[in-house]
Amino acid sequence: MTINPHVRPVLLRHRSLMRGVFDAATGPASYVVTESSSNEPIWPYNSPVISPESPADLPQLVDDCSPTEHAKRVGIAQSHGHEYNEEFGVQSILSSLTPHEYKFLADPNMPLRHYRAEKGNLQEAIRKIKSTLKWREEFCVDDIKRCFDSDYIKSVSPEKQKQLHHMAEVIARENETGKIYCRGYDRQGRAILYLTPGKENSNNEIDNMRHLVYHLERAIACTRRKSGRQKVCIVIGYEGFKLANAPPMSTTKHTLTILQHHYPERMFRAYICDPPFVFRTFWGIIRHVIDQCTLDKIAFCSGAEGQRLLERDFDVEQTERQAGGTRELRRFSSREFLYNTPFVYGFDDVDL
Repeated sequence: MTINPHVRPVLLRHRSLMRGVFDAATGPASYVVTESSSNEPIWPYNSPVISPESPADLPQLVDDCSPTEHAKRVGIAQSHGHEYNEEFGVQSILSSLTPHEYKFLADPNMPLRHYRAEKGNLQEAIRKIKSTLKWREEFCVDDIKRCFDSDYIKSVSPEKQKQLHHMAEVIARENETGKIYCRGYDRQGRAILYLTPGKENSNNEIDNMRHLVYHLERAIACTRRKSGRQKVCIVIGYEGFKLANAPPMSTTKHTLTILQHHYPERMFRAYICDPPFVFRTFWGIIRHVIDQCTLDKIAFCSGAEGQRLLERDFDVEQTERQAGGTRELRRFSSREFLYNTPFVYGFDDVDL
C-alpha cells in the first residue's frame, strides 16, 4: 500500500463513516471522507463545526509529516507501551468531545495533530486537546482572528462590534514596530513568520500573547492557502536585540505553552538567525523549559553554514535580510498588513 501525500481537505465524519489509509512501513494515516447512503450528519450531534472547503478555492491538503517523523513517533510510542494507531486515536479523541467542545475545534485535523504530538499516548492527547479547546474559547481566538474582518464585524451585534474593535486596537498597538508579521514562504509553501525581539514595544503579557496568536493563526491560514500544508516556519532575527529586550520569564513560559501545548505539530522549523553573544545567557535559561521535540526543530543560523541552510530552505531573493535575504525588500507597513491585506496573505504577498 502506498500513501498519497496529497489528500483532500480532511473532513472527519462520524466515526462510523471514517476510513483510514495507513501503511506502517511508509508513512502516517491519511483520513478521507467516504460517501454514505444514510442521512447521518457529517459531525456528531447534528452540529457542523467547520464547513467543507472548496477545492476550487484551496489547494489539496498535504500531510506535512515525513516518514522519518512518523517512524520516530511509532518508536517512542512503543517504548512507552502505547500502540500507535492514528485512525483509532482520532476516532477516540472525537468520541471524547462534548457538543460544546466541538464548536472550538480549529479545523478537522486538530485531533490528529494532538495524537501525533503525544506519540500515541491517547489519554494525554485527549486531556491536552480538551485543555486547548477550553483555552481557544476563553482566550477568544476566533475574535482575535476576525477582529480586522470588516464584513464579519458588520454582521454581529453592536456589543460584539465593540469587543472586536477593542481587540483590533490591542493587536494594532502591539504590531506598531513590526515585531511579528508574516511575509513570504519557504520552498515548499509554508508561511514565514518573522519575530524580531529587538523591536519589542510592550510589557503587557496578555496583549503580547494575543498579538502572537493572531500571527500564528494568520501564518497557518497563509500556508493553507498557498500550499495546502499545515506547518509554518518561524524566523527569529536579533537585529537591535539587547538583554533589556528579553521578556520576563513568565512571558517566555506563556509563549512556549501556547506554541507547544495549543499549536502542536504546527511548527516546521524555527531559525534563530545571528543571535548576539548576550543571547547565550537568555538561551541558557529558556532552553530548559523547551521540550525536546521543539528543540529538535530549532536551527541556529550564523555565518556561512547558517546561510547555506537558509538558502536550502528559502528563496533568499524573497526573504528579509535577517533570514539570509540578498536584496532589499519593501519596508513593512503595519497598517497595510493588518487593515488592507486579506488574512490569508502575508505582507507584500506576490500572489496578491
